[in-house]
Amino acid sequence: MDSITQLDGNLLIGIQHTLNADWLTPIMKIITLFGEDGIFWILVCLVLILFRRTRRLGIICSLSLLLTFITCNLILKPAVDRIRPWVTFQMVNALLPPPGDASFPSGHSANSMGPAWALFIATMPVRTASGRSYDEVRCLGWKGEGASPQIMHRLGIAAVILALLIGVSRLYLGMHYPTDVVCGLLLGMIAATAVYVVILKTEDKRGMMDTWLSGKRK
Repeated sequence: MDSITQLDGNLLIGIQHTLNADWLTPIMKIITLFGEDGIFWILVCLVLILFRRTRRLGIICSLSLLLTFITCNLILKPAVDRIRPWVTFQMVNALLPPPGDASFPSGHSANSMGPAWALFIATMPVRTASGRSYDEVRCLGWKGEGASPQIMHRLGIAAVILALLIGVSRLYLGMHYPTDVVCGLLLGMIAATAVYVVILKTEDKRGMMDTWLSGKRK
C-alpha cells in the first residue's frame, strides 16, 4: 500500500470516527441523494432552460455538467480505477451499498459542483471602477430577457454549499477517500470555469455581448 493511500485511509477513518452520530446518519443519506446519478442537477438544468429568463444560464450549467460527467465518469474513473476505501481498510464503515464503480474521483462531488459552480460564476457581480456591480452581468436569459443576477447568485451560493455538503456526505458514509472528494470538487469547478470562459469568448467573437448587457431583468 502506498503512503498516499495509507494517509488517505487514516484520514477517512478519523473523519468517520469524529462525525459519526446516530441522528446525523439519516441526514447524510438524504444529502447524498442530491448527487445520486446527477438526477437532481439535471432537473435544475432543465428548469433553468425551460424558463426564458434563465435559459442562457441553464445552457451554461448543462454544458458544465456534461463536461464534468464525461471527464469524471467516462475518463478518469476507468483510467485510475481506484478501489473503494472499505475494501482496503476494514475500519472504514460503508453505510451504503457498494456503488459498483471506481472510487476516484467522486462522481457525486464532481457532478454536483460542476453545475453549481457554473451557476455561481455566471451570476457573479462584475468588478467596476466604483466596486462590484450586478448591472454589468450578462443577461441570464434569452434574447435580452433575463432574471435578476443578484437573486440567481444567491441561489448559486446555495448550490455550491449543497455540493460541498454532498462531498462531506460521501466521506461520512465511507464511500470515498478524502482525495476522491477534493479532486471531484476541483474537477467540477475547473470544468464549469472552462465552459464559462469558452462561452464568453464565443459570445464576444460573435458580437453578442451588447445583447446580453442590454437585456431586461425582472
